[in-house]
Amino acid sequence: MIEQKEIKFEKDGMIIEGVTYIVPSNPKSGYNCGYSIFVPKNCEKNTTLLMHSCNTGNNVPVHLEEANDIAKKSTYERPNPGIWFGSDLNMPVLIPLIPRIRGYYTQSLRRQVFKNDISALIEENAKRSDELKISTSEIKQIQEQCKDLPSQVANIIKSAKTFLKSIGINVDDKVIAEGYSAGSQFANYFTALHPELVKACICGGNSGLGILPLKELGNQELQYPLGIADIPNFDYDAFCQIPQLYYIGTEDYNDPAMIEYECQTDSDGRYIIEHGSRVPIMDENGNVIPILDRNGKIQPRYKESYSQEEIEIIYNYLGKNPQVRFANQERIYSSLGINASFQRFPGDHNTVTQNHDGTYIFTNECIKDFIRSVIVQEKELGNDTATNHHM
Repeated sequence: MIEQKEIKFEKDGMIIEGVTYIVPSNPKSGYNCGYSIFVPKNCEKNTTLLMHSCNTGNNVPVHLEEANDIAKKSTYERPNPGIWFGSDLNMPVLIPLIPRIRGYYTQSLRRQVFKNDISALIEENAKRSDELKISTSEIKQIQEQCKDLPSQVANIIKSAKTFLKSIGINVDDKVIAEGYSAGSQFANYFTALHPELVKACICGGNSGLGILPLKELGNQELQYPLGIADIPNFDYDAFCQIPQLYYIGTEDYNDPAMIEYECQTDSDGRYIIEHGSRVPIMDENGNVIPILDRNGKIQPRYKESYSQEEIEIIYNYLGKNPQVRFANQERIYSSLGINASFQRFPGDHNTVTQNHDGTYIFTNECIKDFIRSVIVQEKELGNDTATNHHM
């Protein structure tokens, strides 16, 4: 049964108003996760569908049922960036309701999730206290619901287009994929896996870890999500031609590829805490001092994000912090002829989308200008399916 929510948000003198539809999962149609569609009050009848990657942030539950509920509520209880963009541009917004479970980072679509490998979740679950442990049957439910998420999202897009048509809104064949933080990586990876469904891609705060359309770098094989060595039938030309926008805050050092490191202590031996985190000890070159395992290898701080092997590649070939990696991603994408632009705005991971002069929010306006330019280009080339069907 489809739920319908009237929503209205006000922020910095701006108003979002419209209807959010919650469509439940439909395994027979190829998606085990439901989806949400926001239709702004003044939505165009012939338009483009913006797909915002679900990202529920730091609210990470243990149980699948709660994770599904949080994903659903995140689309109508608080205004995510996609809804702001859709409201301002009078276009509908699709949000796949992908649950985020502690120990299984579905919303970033990294390797474990791509391979539907729940071994790290099982390992992490075994270390939990009894009240936080989940059953074997629930782990299997998580694995089944989150199986082959890229294909699920492809089927969700198809279903969403049909639903929108039923309420009088016609959208183009291809979506604009957009996301922030973990959601930006999902958008980037989905674009690489299904370029035939994506008109443009917008990624914010991706820590410079966009997928490289390369099988190797520096004689090091690049498997998904660092590269495409194990992606069958990767369409290099299609990925390179898609307009892509990447942006980051100049002070953004949020790092999913963070390593275990030594921390500073005060004279009493207590850890020094800044912004809620322990302050690392740095070497003379400004790099954190890692805590190595018994084999002398770097240890990941967030084991659900990247493996030891992946972090070794990231540090050796892409850079030891997000700012360096972002510059390297820009350089590599440019050298490969990818149709991508890279923007830097004042702020850190949490404030970059809030920098403004009065009511003009620099980051958001840049994104909306990018979306407008993509749509205008499509119309000029005669590729705007929704418009062409009604000329």
